[in-house]
Amino acid sequence: MPSLRSALDLLPTKLSPPRAASVLVPCGAALRRIDHGVSGKLVLVTAPLGSGKTTLLTQWYREARVPHLLAWLSLDEQDNAPERFFAYLVGAIRRAAPDFDAYSTSQPEHATAVILQSLWSLGRELVVVLDDFHVLRERPLVRAFSYLLDHSPPHVHWVVSSRNIPELDLAKLKLAEQLVTLDGRDLNLDGEAIRELGLRLCGAVLTPEDIDSLRTRTEGWVAGVKLALLSAGEHASVSDALRKAMGSNHDVARYLADAVLREQPEEVREFLVLSSVVEQLHGALCNALLGTTRGHALLGQLERSQLFIQALDTERQWYRYHPLFLDVLRAQLACDYADRIPRLHRAASAWFAENQMPDEALTHAFASGDRDWCLALTARCMEAWMREGELASVLHWTAKLTAQEVIRSPAICVGHIACLILSRRFAHATAALRDAQHHLDTADEVSVPERERLTKRLAHLTLLHAVLSDSAPDTGMDLDASPGSEESDVFMAGAVLAAKAYRALRLNRFDAMRRLALSARETLQGHNNPFLVGYTDVLVALADRAQGNMKDAAARCEEAFERASRGPRNPVWANAATALANARYEQNRLDEAEALCVEVLPLLPQASVFETFALAYLMLARIKTVRGKYAEAYRLLDYLHGVLECGHQTRFLAHVCGEKIRLYLVEQAPARMRVVAQEFGLGERMRRGEWSEKRFYDETWERLGLAQAWVMMVRGRHDKAHAILEVLRASAHEVGYVSRETALLATIAVCHWRAGDAMAAFAALNRGFALAQRFGFGRSVFDETPGLQEVVIAAARQRKLSYAFPDRYARRYQDLLSAGARVPREFAAPPSAPLEPLTERELQMLKLLAQGLSNQEISERSNVALSTTKWHLRNVFAKLDVTTRTAAIVKAQERLQRNL
Repeated sequence: MPSLRSALDLLPTKLSPPRAASVLVPCGAALRRIDHGVSGKLVLVTAPLGSGKTTLLTQWYREARVPHLLAWLSLDEQDNAPERFFAYLVGAIRRAAPDFDAYSTSQPEHATAVILQSLWSLGRELVVVLDDFHVLRERPLVRAFSYLLDHSPPHVHWVVSSRNIPELDLAKLKLAEQLVTLDGRDLNLDGEAIRELGLRLCGAVLTPEDIDSLRTRTEGWVAGVKLALLSAGEHASVSDALRKAMGSNHDVARYLADAVLREQPEEVREFLVLSSVVEQLHGALCNALLGTTRGHALLGQLERSQLFIQALDTERQWYRYHPLFLDVLRAQLACDYADRIPRLHRAASAWFAENQMPDEALTHAFASGDRDWCLALTARCMEAWMREGELASVLHWTAKLTAQEVIRSPAICVGHIACLILSRRFAHATAALRDAQHHLDTADEVSVPERERLTKRLAHLTLLHAVLSDSAPDTGMDLDASPGSEESDVFMAGAVLAAKAYRALRLNRFDAMRRLALSARETLQGHNNPFLVGYTDVLVALADRAQGNMKDAAARCEEAFERASRGPRNPVWANAATALANARYEQNRLDEAEALCVEVLPLLPQASVFETFALAYLMLARIKTVRGKYAEAYRLLDYLHGVLECGHQTRFLAHVCGEKIRLYLVEQAPARMRVVAQEFGLGERMRRGEWSEKRFYDETWERLGLAQAWVMMVRGRHDKAHAILEVLRASAHEVGYVSRETALLATIAVCHWRAGDAMAAFAALNRGFALAQRFGFGRSVFDETPGLQEVVIAAARQRKLSYAFPDRYARRYQDLLSAGARVPREFAAPPSAPLEPLTERELQMLKLLAQGLSNQEISERSNVALSTTKWHLRNVFAKLDVTTRTAAIVKAQERLQRNL
């Protein structure tokens, strides 16, 4: 006969929530989740010890806003006996519904049938809370409850809390939308909750720094936060005590050691302690550390047990311990297994190295104390990093080696110096080169072949240093020479060629630059060096842009970005993304350009190309200015200014000067403009006659001169401004720097316009459009030239434009070319007569063209560089309003009698 246990035998404390803490943790969002969940079959709350599960359910129970009967059962170890469990379950429900007529038996199957029958007969909404379900370890009992849960009537709802995930049919409930789950993340305290708890527990207002520190250290774990606050509350200065407590909170450590670690079986405890040597856990990594095959299974078991472990990916391959628990485990590791720690680090390093995780491998290599392994692994990682442009990683890890270790390892020494040079740390590179040469000269143990090889490497490094540091002479350098076929180091050979290409670009020798860049690519072909290949692509795109070939530059940037996007977000990608952002910006696709810049910015501290760093900030500042976000633009420029000053990057500082001058011009802040001009010494430079006559084109000189021209215009000194601008334009013209001459002509047009000479403004404007005939002005020309839009629109209205904008161009730049919502009709007007007569040089080019000569032959016949020849022919085509060689010859013949 079934036994009916008297209610007098049941402990009443198990049938009602425990007494709530005097200070409750704010948890409104979690309470609302439970309110929502009790409309279904099961609310499951799983979180580690000390996460506030019982407190949360107690608060919900006492403040319940649902019109249901509420039953509560606190479970303990003794409830693993089926008769006791079912007796208490029946008692808990009967306490909420006195007419509940079920009884308990020692047979789980019989008991569940009886309880189910009574629940179906109850006919009223009922919520049953089972707290601490994790204590039920008897599988038959858990299966019986699972059956009870699956077959309970719709008006019965269950709320279960557990430290681990119970073996219930949760997938079925989830598919039926009958399951709401809360885990440790839902119970963790956010900043506002920590602030309020600090006020209630300590009577102190925590500073934002205290809150951030406490939240970072505890990750919002309720017990950790409360213990830290209670410990700090005993001191006069809560903030000081809190900082000390989070550094070494003995209460938290004792709590975790006693309540968690010591309760585990020996196998689990050893696994926890030994695996704590690494920051992140993987099954195979744990196998390598502990010499086991159960790593993955044990990690899954720890997660199900909610032992302060968190999965880091959806596939549940990688895990990590809670920071506070990790501290406890590592303290135990140092106490119980101190002699095994170096071997554990060495095993971890080998595993990470084998799985291509170099930073982690080197971290554990250095922790192991095995210096030979550190040197071998550093040399191996350097090769891969340099291929990907991860120069910052090379320098970070070589800094952990002693100077003697670096200098005695040829591969590390050469790579270290190369990365110093490529990162523009020239002073450090000079010292390192000197030390390396001294060691080579004095070391007896170096063999003759090795000495010869290192001598060549150091010579190439010296050349690389000279080229990139601008210490090489502007004339006399053989920019066409290769590093020599005998150079076996492909990276070094490619780097020297790429550096020479960069130098040629700086010297405005665009044809030589292309030859060197293509030679570098050919050298690197098949050697998997995406960094240098991508760098040469960017260089060629810059040359295309300089010569006005915007379409070619954009296409090259597209190709480079498409290639880089197949790999990780590293310096290769950052360089390609910045170049593409610049192309998008020129095309007036500002949203795309801004999105790329924002994505690139976090990667820039690791960027190995200073141009990328500077260009991204300058471009984003300019876009912010376009959008009227002047304060943001100024912050970007100010930050860049500081970085460039520290690195003595005068070339890009000139860009910052120009951008700040124009920003304050747009803001109509002449006083601030004068401050910038004074800071960069523009007035003093002008008094020294720096821009009084034409010189070989130099970017720094031109950008500062352009900034001074704007200062002169603001002061009404248009004649002075025009004189400066003409000197700058002539210098750009002489080297065939089309994009800069175009921008300077646009500025000259605005200068004339501000001076009241509209016809001169239109003439300069048309000369600029003639240079950019195929593509029109890019976005940068408009943004560099405040007021240009007004001149362009006026010229169109008065039919003074000698160039008809294609519909595609007019649509793309509609916001710049329109006075209102629509593009003026005049932009599509037929072109007028040629802008101006052909020059003597252009006539000479046209006559040679009429003889059927190629560009190369014209270049040789006229003794003019090929790039300059192409530039002159583009001018001819623009002035004659033609697009083909044949049309140019025909028009020339028609007008020769009129002295074209």
